[in-house]
Amino acid sequence: MAEDKKTGQAAEGQAQAAGDSSPKTKKINGMTLKEIEAKLAEVKEKQGGLTSKYAKQLLLRKKALSA
Repeated sequence: MAEDKKTGQAAEGQAQAAGDSSPKTKKINGMTLKEIEAKLAEVKEKQGGLTSKYAKQLLLRKKALSA
């Protein structure tokens, strides 16, 4: 049990060290139009469409930036 805690803490430390250089996710409001278009293409490919709430929010933000 003590070994599990040690390996878990080591894994968390490595994840935090890797995460310090760049965020894993970026807020939609902080994305540029080009980044949003790239995410939309990624979501469409991985999820098979644009029906998810995340995809809809990306589309709304794209519309706002395009206007």
